[in-house]
Amino acid sequence: MKLRFVLCHPAPELYGEQREGLLARELRALGHDAAVLRAEASTAPRSTLAEGSVPFLHFPSDAPGLQAHRQGSGAMVEWLRADAPDVVLFKGMDYDIVAQCLEALDRARCRIGFVIGGTSMHRNLDAADFVLAESEWQIEAIARRLGRALPAARLPKHVDWASADAAHAATRAPGAKRYDLCNVGGFEPRKNQAALAPLFGDCRIALVGDGETRAAVAALAGPHPAVHLTGHLPQPQALHVMAQSWLMAHASTWEGVPRVILEALACGTPVIAHDFAIQARFDTPALRLVPAEALLPEIRALLTDRPALLALGEEARRYALECHGPGLLAPAAATLLALAQAGQS
Repeated sequence: MKLRFVLCHPAPELYGEQREGLLARELRALGHDAAVLRAEASTAPRSTLAEGSVPFLHFPSDAPGLQAHRQGSGAMVEWLRADAPDVVLFKGMDYDIVAQCLEALDRARCRIGFVIGGTSMHRNLDAADFVLAESEWQIEAIARRLGRALPAARLPKHVDWASADAAHAATRAPGAKRYDLCNVGGFEPRKNQAALAPLFGDCRIALVGDGETRAAVAALAGPHPAVHLTGHLPQPQALHVMAQSWLMAHASTWEGVPRVILEALACGTPVIAHDFAIQARFDTPALRLVPAEALLPEIRALLTDRPALLALGEEARRYALECHGPGLLAPAAATLLALAQAGQS
């Protein structure tokens, strides 16, 4: 079977879509022809390898100066038309390139899937034969929107388990906790790090990441030497900061199912986040979802009971391993195949 992953957000590398590259590698190991496609700011197509063995095809964006969701790639569309794949999986939904590619595909024989991220509701979903979602919440929401059940399965998140295991092992002792609180993510209005400012005066805090709102948050943190803005860190270092923290506070106002939350749990760090911002519900006390007005009081209450946080950290690891552990991508590839093959003659 010929399967193509289209990463809709233009970029020169895999970045956050490493999971899709690993899924393609699993599919190739099962004997299928799987490849990853992506547009980028360039003048000519090029080909590299992702995850050691997966063809990663880069196509020029037609308008790299436009906002990412509005960019297309005529070169990718024509390549897909000639390639005539059996299955196309789009990572991303609210992108113009989805409609462009759909017009080039033989819908009578090509199955269409979506790997759901932050956006789970969009008119492009009407073209879907199946979806791979990040939570049961998303699957149920999609069924409500369509008025029918769509073949679907939940995908585990990809976590750098080698680095998470090392970070957890090095920081299990209470004395190894350098921070009361951490926040990890890009600095932009939606990520809302400034909401944590009332804690800056009495907590040791690590804020990991970079972006447009970092300067404003840095100004709030300026009078408080126990607040550290680390900038962007390589993944192993970011995981180590998570493991060094008693608690992660994810103050974002809108997300899908953020990978960073699962990474913190994998490092043995409990998480608190806004209940209205996360498109999932978690069956573990190690991840607490609260209304906006409860975020700061709940953080303060949690930080007063360090033995309870240690116990929650062990529960966090258990949950992350059970639901997103390192052995779960291979079964996910088999599930993907079953969904893709359903209904084919």
